[in-house]
Amino acid sequence: MPRDKIPKLFEGSIDELTKPSKPTKKKPDLKKEKMQKTLYVSRDMNMKLIQLYAEEGRRQSAIVEDAVNLYYYLRLALGEKKFEELMSAVKREDPDFLREYVLKLKI
Repeated sequence: MPRDKIPKLFEGSIDELTKPSKPTKKKPDLKKEKMQKTLYVSRDMNMKLIQLYAEEGRRQSAIVEDAVNLYYYLRLALGEKKFEELMSAVKREDPDFLREYVLKLKI
């Protein structure tokens, strides 16, 4: 079989075909990147998540993400002392008391 009958697919050298491509350096978007995490919650907390999920019709992961953002930014905005006071009011699990506390809270 003559050589000129074989079609040429690549005109470069074998080295160019076999050298690795250059890695692209992209900054990961932390808000879009998903990570597998195990979240351990109490049965009471799980019931609250299920109730929120039913009321809002959203994924539990989105609700947890909102809760983490709320916790994080409240802590930054209020400072350590006022944040701890707010958390102790939250831990009473009394919506009326919490409503009154938040109305009195001066930031």
